[in-house]
Amino acid sequence: MKNTMKAVVATVFALTSTFAMTSTAGASAPAVKNNDKCLKTQYGKSTKTGTTSFKCTFSTKTKKYTWTKVAAELTAVPAIDLTKLDKTGWPSKFIVGGVPAENVASMQTKWGGLIQLFKDELGMPVEFYAGTSYAGVIEASIANKVDMVAWGAMSYIVSKLNGAKIEPLGMTKATDGTSSYTSKLVVPTSSSITGIAGLKGKTVCFVSSTSTSGNLIPTEAILAAGLKLSDLTQSFKGTHDNSILGLGAGQCDAAFAQEATVAAIGTGTFAAMSASNYKTIWTSSPIPNGPFTIRATLPASFKAAVKNILLTKLNKTYFTQMGYNGCSLIATCTVVEDANTASFVTVTDAFYDTIRKVCEATKSSACKA
Repeated sequence: MKNTMKAVVATVFALTSTFAMTSTAGASAPAVKNNDKCLKTQYGKSTKTGTTSFKCTFSTKTKKYTWTKVAAELTAVPAIDLTKLDKTGWPSKFIVGGVPAENVASMQTKWGGLIQLFKDELGMPVEFYAGTSYAGVIEASIANKVDMVAWGAMSYIVSKLNGAKIEPLGMTKATDGTSSYTSKLVVPTSSSITGIAGLKGKTVCFVSSTSTSGNLIPTEAILAAGLKLSDLTQSFKGTHDNSILGLGAGQCDAAFAQEATVAAIGTGTFAAMSASNYKTIWTSSPIPNGPFTIRATLPASFKAAVKNILLTKLNKTYFTQMGYNGCSLIATCTVVEDANTASFVTVTDAFYDTIRKVCEATKSSACKA
């Protein structure tokens, strides 16, 4: 059973590389449909039928390899005249939240431009809900206490599984055109740990049980390396910032965190940590950016307005035109969280099926309702 589990986990290890796909289809490739059978040798490969892309995936439930439709990103979004919308039933204020990547004060500062944008466009009070834990934001979403949330892929899936009535609006697109990011494993430069296998017997900082890059993807890598989670001591720190700070304070031998947090070592919150004293020894395959979602029970016209603002004005160009977040140059303008976010593109729930398959492969209890 142990060897079978290792083989399954190793097989699905490439699931998160959706964004770096190499097509197996040439001009004469046969047409495929969703859930058609594919070969083990085609696992992780992609093909197209017309303009629709499919990826060969593996299910641990059915033990079958099948072609899975890859949701498309639609970037062309026409602007709508908000003054002509029927505003019957619109809320008196709009509450925006995000899962914690850093401390509350930093999040409120970085999200200031987004808050101001929606205030100006919707003509109503807009509040930022800074969750202090992943669980807190999930609970707030389930209880309809927050209207729009910026999720990680895993926390989005868990929120829906637990009854949150939410609909995807869009996801961030980086300046290089990608809509993905990576998880990294960091150790002190002097550490003898050179890779995932070296975590055996060590204390390791993680983010949260429902963090995609701070737990789920690292768990996949740990199992694929032939280790069990019981082979190491997990220390959950709650946020990406705290995971890295825990490493700096000597509370763990290694730490997992998202790439943006690791890149910030030596600056801001991590000013006391010299970047030269730490090194990255593992980087994951690309992970799908999490979605921004809207509460499904809100009026259709309100949801349409929010989505349109998100897709047409939450971008570097508009922020620079308006001076939001103090932006004066497009290149250095920060829209949300970091300067690499250029704009937003549409996304559907199916886009996160690859993460669901990682949940299935790792059998993570945190993925379940």
